[in-house]
Amino acid sequence: NTISCLPRSFEYSQKNAVLVPAAALGVGGMLLYWLRSGRKIKTIDMGDGWWGSGERPLKGKEDESIRPFKIETSDKEIEDLHRRLDHFRFTPHVEGAAFHYGFNSSYLRKVVAYWRNQFDWRKQVEVLNKYPHFHTTIEGIDIHFIHVKPSYVPHGRAVQPLLMVHGWPGSFYEFYKIIPLLTEPARHGLNEGDVVFEVICPSIPGYGFSEAPHQKGFDSIATARIFHKLMNRLGFKEYYLQGGDWGSRITTNMAQMLPQSVKGLHLNGVFMGKQGLGRMICIMLGAYVPWLVGLSREDARLFYPFMQKNVYDILRESGYLHIQATKPDTAGCGLNDSPVGLAAYILEKFSTWTDKSFLHKDDGGLESKYSLDELLTNVMIYWMTSSIVSSMRYYKENFSKDPNLNAYSGYGIYVPTGVAAFPQEIIHTPRVWAKDVYRNIISYSYMPRGGHFAAFEEPKLLAQDIMQFVRKVEQL
Repeated sequence: NTISCLPRSFEYSQKNAVLVPAAALGVGGMLLYWLRSGRKIKTIDMGDGWWGSGERPLKGKEDESIRPFKIETSDKEIEDLHRRLDHFRFTPHVEGAAFHYGFNSSYLRKVVAYWRNQFDWRKQVEVLNKYPHFHTTIEGIDIHFIHVKPSYVPHGRAVQPLLMVHGWPGSFYEFYKIIPLLTEPARHGLNEGDVVFEVICPSIPGYGFSEAPHQKGFDSIATARIFHKLMNRLGFKEYYLQGGDWGSRITTNMAQMLPQSVKGLHLNGVFMGKQGLGRMICIMLGAYVPWLVGLSREDARLFYPFMQKNVYDILRESGYLHIQATKPDTAGCGLNDSPVGLAAYILEKFSTWTDKSFLHKDDGGLESKYSLDELLTNVMIYWMTSSIVSSMRYYKENFSKDPNLNAYSGYGIYVPTGVAAFPQEIIHTPRVWAKDVYRNIISYSYMPRGGHFAAFEEPKLLAQDIMQFVRKVEQL
């Protein structure tokens, strides 16, 4: 009897030998999947907020209407500006200073003379009003946005909603040259046939025609939530996002908050706060054997010499950031009172952030990429709305909570992501680093030229990259 049991027990143990590991594998796989999916669905809590003045009203729903808005100006406003420009106090610059000390005062004299005598603000207001503007109240403050739909959509073609978010010291106006390329690609020789957009460009609260928050703590997370609410209010369930500078962080937070609403995320500018031993080793080895640490030849070119490009250049260009992240109102009140001071402060960024070598030019290279009308229109958006101080506060609200801007880097982004790396951008983030946070990069382009204000400076290059990215996403 004992003998007859042997084969059975042998059979049983054989079965066990197969079943136990299979079960272990199954359970392990499920556990791994659960852990991974648990990680995947780790999202930023949407929460809620109130940014109006005083306490949030206890009852009554917020007015959700979308109201058409028009930019207007008056003789009084223009006369006040002219009076201030007439009283510009000139400071002679050091000989041979170029833009090494900041905005060159002799060139500033030229800009002020043009502004006072030739710049036509009324004409620029007409230019600004060529796209439809709107206001809507969200979380107690008025949000301004432009919403541009294609004039003609070929039969059977889907129109993709695209939210584009600006940064500092830019505005919604940065997108005026790229909008027609995205909404009417065929008319601009970009008819790659299958991608047409309707474009929504909001002003970040506290910038331009969006009301400034009245409460403390308004950061990129609050902005992300408000912009999701805006897209929802416009009737969109799913949409594409695009941004650079603060717009890059805001749209990144949007993808971390409601990934199910984001069809794709396109960035011109990836800013990573994370440091560590691995990064240090990568930096050290990358100068000699870039391929060993995952850096491409282009990465190495944009990244080294490391100290020059990632320490000295950034220190030189980021003094404003320290002021704005700590005491924005002190410097801001001077800029809000003096149009010349405001122009010098803002336009200096349009010089060296467009091309670092512009530092050596007496005119900061400003008119090689932009016209004075374009540059001054952006300055006027800050001047006429008195929004420079509230725009500067945005740094304090973000940096005081999260000094390295990496509090949410643990929330991986799994939505399809496209990156356009412009060679003159202040900070270059190699693809291998970007993948730490953006887990689903489906396109990463090394752009042939251009800097920080991509949509304003190289609209066609950026439009082509956005279209190519969206085409890839639509084919997934």
